[in-house]
Amino acid sequence: MNKSLCFALAALLGLAACSAERVSHFPSYKLKVVQGNELDPRAVVALQPGMSRDQVQLLLGTPLLRDPFHANRWDYTFNTARNGILADQRTLTLYFDNDQLARAEGNAIQYAVEQVQAEQAAAAQNAAAQYQPVQPQTAPAANP
Repeated sequence: MNKSLCFALAALLGLAACSAERVSHFPSYKLKVVQGNELDPRAVVALQPGMSRDQVQLLLGTPLLRDPFHANRWDYTFNTARNGILADQRTLTLYFDNDQLARAEGNAIQYAVEQVQAEQAAAAQNAAAQYQPVQPQTAPAANP
């Protein structure tokens, strides 16, 4: 009886040391989980009030959520998680009035604006570096 009690106690202590938090620190491959609609930043920036539902759907794709109780609202969400920890979350909510886009809100708009601006700045920098005039080099004067 004493052996089984010692074995049970040792097993209990051994299992207590293996918590999920400690196991996550071991070096291993951690799967990146992407869920939802990844929106093209240029498409989000191109949204205009007055666009029809079909135009919006052609531009952004099918919304992730179409609420049957709020037919004039479309929700696009995008999440990235690694090892169960949410790394990135973007949302875009579109509101329609008479089948035309009335307004858009969510953090995906600001992210899209920043991405487009960074893309334009990088393109301008590449263009400036590519077309930099070459300075003529003068040959050293010969000593007589």
